[in-house]
Amino acid sequence: MRYLLCYLLLCPFTLLAQITFKVEGANREPVRVMQPLKGNYHIAAWKNDTLNNNGELVLPNQPGTNEFIYKQKTYRLYVRPGKTYVLTLNKDEIKIQAEDEEGQLALNRLSLPFYQAVAMKYYKEDTVFAHNKIRVLAEMEQQLRPFHTLNIDKGFHQYVEKLVKVYYANMLACTFIQPMMKLDFNKDQAQIKEIAGYWKDVFAIADPQDPACMAVNTYFDYANFYNTWYLAYFLPGSKGTYKRQVLDDEYWTRKYAVIQSDYKEPLKEYLTAQWIYAITMEGGFQPFALDWYNEFQTLYPRSIYTAYLTNGINTIREYQKKTKNDFSLTQHFIEDTVNSFDQLAAKFKGQTVYVDLWATWCGPCKEEFAYNEGLKQFLKKNNMQALYISIDKDAVDQKWKDMIKYYDLQGYHIRASEKLLNDIRNIFGENRGLAIPRYAIIKDGKMVLNNAKRPSDQDALYKQIARFL
Repeated sequence: MRYLLCYLLLCPFTLLAQITFKVEGANREPVRVMQPLKGNYHIAAWKNDTLNNNGELVLPNQPGTNEFIYKQKTYRLYVRPGKTYVLTLNKDEIKIQAEDEEGQLALNRLSLPFYQAVAMKYYKEDTVFAHNKIRVLAEMEQQLRPFHTLNIDKGFHQYVEKLVKVYYANMLACTFIQPMMKLDFNKDQAQIKEIAGYWKDVFAIADPQDPACMAVNTYFDYANFYNTWYLAYFLPGSKGTYKRQVLDDEYWTRKYAVIQSDYKEPLKEYLTAQWIYAITMEGGFQPFALDWYNEFQTLYPRSIYTAYLTNGINTIREYQKKTKNDFSLTQHFIEDTVNSFDQLAAKFKGQTVYVDLWATWCGPCKEEFAYNEGLKQFLKKNNMQALYISIDKDAVDQKWKDMIKYYDLQGYHIRASEKLLNDIRNIFGENRGLAIPRYAIIKDGKMVLNNAKRPSDQDALYKQIARFL
């Protein structure tokens, strides 16, 4: 009876424990949220949500790191069981109501910019690994120093240490990526031994095989880098077993293989789920991802991650089904050789054409296709055509055609030849690069606008096109 009374007394307080993310003056604005899965950060757990009329998003207490992305900025809370937290944004000011307020504010002051950009900067300034190691460790300690004196519990302190150390281990590893890429594994034995020592220094900062890494958001990049450059490249290269491949999906298949062979549980389950989720979100619709998913279900029939993988897997299944259909009567291919953009534009004399430069590997390009239904109706109403120019290579010709079917891209299609692509780079490129998606307008066989609005910017695009009708 005494234990039951204690439970009844404590239960109301436990139920009241919640997390509130609040933005002063906001109303029904989007926010992305990641709540941990059994205390672990996982990319599959990210979801889109919306602030209410009072600018608030109220969530249940989920112990571990809870993250919010609002207007492209990330905010963190380290949550303990049964506690209530309120994170309030007022312009550029952050207020946090919590027992460990100072620790939470310090957590949100942490600066962890993209590790590769920082590492490349360090290497450009100094190619000596030992010097960069000193620099990285000093910066890491500077980031951790405030937390040594704050009144935060042991779990919070361990979380911050893991978050920061994993980040800096990854940064240090990236400082020697260039000499590692230039290795000749058949000749450079002394350098191979030297770089093996560099990796040991990296692992001394943060062990990529430590399950505690699952709690922090810096681990996904670290594991990805470690899998790519150590497990799948340097280690087999130093043993004489590395085989260079040029397969289109090698990026995915090599790392999936090392996750299966080089990790123990629970990291194996955790990383396998992340990699399956990542490939479904990438939008390549690789059929082998279905095999991975089936294997995952067999190995982990009660996995907490399975529910987060289902939508992406169903999208691949839908893709496989749609690509078996024939092309529609309004999907036309330009089969003859075209060597310049002017030559291509000349085929549309007497017409107004909306041009879409894209590629099968371009995520933002494919995101814009979600707005094509409205665009299609607008073009039809105004007697216009759409021209889709793919800059894909010959090797993905079938994937290009399959995606035309899947995204229902109505209009004219051409996959750029090498000469046409070079001309497109000269016309649309900036600083020697070509950024896509890119849009243009052709009228009566000539380009009249080389940087048109995107389909997602509907009103502005339609007004823009109207000037040329």
